[in-house]
Amino acid sequence: MQIFISGGQGPATNYAVAADASVDELKAAIENVEFIPSSLFHLTSSRGTLNAGSLTGAGVSDGDQLTMVFEITGGMRAKW
Repeated sequence: MQIFISGGQGPATNYAVAADASVDELKAAIENVEFIPSSLFHLTSSRGTLNAGSLTGAGVSDGDQLTMVFEITGGMRAKW
């Protein structure tokens, strides 16, 4: 199945994955192309965040677009 991933700069990138692929396998494929460690981003769809399990179990079907969301640690700076 073909899935489109957006979230970086530029247009969405398409990935061809097996229908029974897991979320971790898709994140590894993204890491190999984008050179962004899979531990630094999450994938979201219109149904919510994809954490684990298979893509079809998460409701992802052929032609869906997922968004790559980066975790940004924030907060106040340390007082000196």
